[in-house]
Amino acid sequence: MTRIVHLSDLHFGALSPGLEPPLRARIRALAPDLVIVSGDLTQRARAGQFAAARAFLHGLGPPVVAVPGNHDIPLYNLLARVFWPFRAYRHGWSPDLEPVWQGDHAVVAGINSANPLAWKQGRITDRQLDHLGRVFAGAGDRARVVFLHHPLEHLPGERQWLMQGAARALRVLPQIGAQIVLSGHVHVSHAGPFTAAPGLLFVQAGTGLSHRRRAEANAFNLIDLTPGRARVQTILADAEGDFDVMGAARDFALG
Repeated sequence: MTRIVHLSDLHFGALSPGLEPPLRARIRALAPDLVIVSGDLTQRARAGQFAAARAFLHGLGPPVVAVPGNHDIPLYNLLARVFWPFRAYRHGWSPDLEPVWQGDHAVVAGINSANPLAWKQGRITDRQLDHLGRVFAGAGDRARVVFLHHPLEHLPGERQWLMQGAARALRVLPQIGAQIVLSGHVHVSHAGPFTAAPGLLFVQAGTGLSHRRRAEANAFNLIDLTPGRARVQTILADAEGDFDVMGAARDFALG
């Protein structure tokens, strides 16, 4: 089995007070093989915010892989946004914007969907899809997981623009062997097949630490991968800030 903790939208610089210690303790107790962060490590891509995010994530214990979100590129420094949009992320977190993790039972590949030319709307390109195809070509019978910040499909009622290239990605990803897509951005948890690609599992995480909540408490996802199957469970903070509220575990067959 491969156990993954899926975090998103931590937004260091816009935290709910007191949540870091209980979230750290809960993740350590779950003993995951890997922690995935699907973007927005920071609120304003500042050096101190990246340093705080790095200290928290490195203190969790297991390996951590992450991709940038739209908040991880400068908002007000237009020169940096156009010419060096990921410089702060590279210096503050990692020079690798699209990390790959390979384990005995899973292959995990990150995609940088943050678009410096659009504040909220993301993008996924043919080049990135080709890259995923090459990564998954050698996966064998291991689970194949993609993670990126922006969702490829919106839940009912969502009013944000869908990311550029989403429709093509949902056609191509099953063809290259992807089985699960993890995302964040909208601060709402979800797990279920994509409506446009029913053989592909769509898992979305809420915000792990920020006060910028929407329809739910602070939350993260626990994903257990076994041959041909994925069990997904959302874990939420209670009124005291402890991550003790266990959502219903849902089991999915992987195509």
